[in-house]
Amino acid sequence: MGSSEGAIDVALVRAAQGGDRGAFEELFAAQRDRLLRYLTVMCGDGGVADDLVQDALRRAFERLDQLQQPERFVSWLLSIAVNRCRNHLRDEVQRSHAGDAALAAVPDRARSALSSIVRRESAAQLALAIDRLPILMREAFVLFHVEGLSYAAMSELCAASENTLQVRVHRSKALLRQQLGAVVDTWLSIQKP
Repeated sequence: MGSSEGAIDVALVRAAQGGDRGAFEELFAAQRDRLLRYLTVMCGDGGVADDLVQDALRRAFERLDQLQQPERFVSWLLSIAVNRCRNHLRDEVQRSHAGDAALAAVPDRARSALSSIVRRESAAQLALAIDRLPILMREAFVLFHVEGLSYAAMSELCAASENTLQVRVHRSKALLRQQLGAVVDTWLSIQKP
């Protein structure tokens, strides 16, 4: 699995920290597609994902002076998106649970990020099954299998141990296999480099 850090221009980060909005926009533009992909898979709604990307951008811009290690800009920005997503999903779950402990039915949503991986029908089934995963398991599954992060990188983003994250990924795959069987294994085999 890949690292959360790509080649980042530290001078560009420092310029952005110095107030150069153009430098920040350039940094963000390089990461926008990744954030949008992650948030779309996590939320299942491109419009909501786009709103969360914009919110993450605003928060990053407001707090850029707090970034102590400019070389860690990529994982820092992703961690902001992960936290915004967690808050959104937690709020969504609370709204959908009107005093009932059982999960509410999740609406069928289009997932263009997944439809190109397997047949459209299988992608829709997989997207719906991912939506039904508990939030922390969904987060671990998407960060590991969609974003390709290592458990060490995930641990930094999620404030959880590597072992805990391995368990979450394993359990999420088990839950998905219970619902979908071979579709999950097919999708996972396509994801491997």
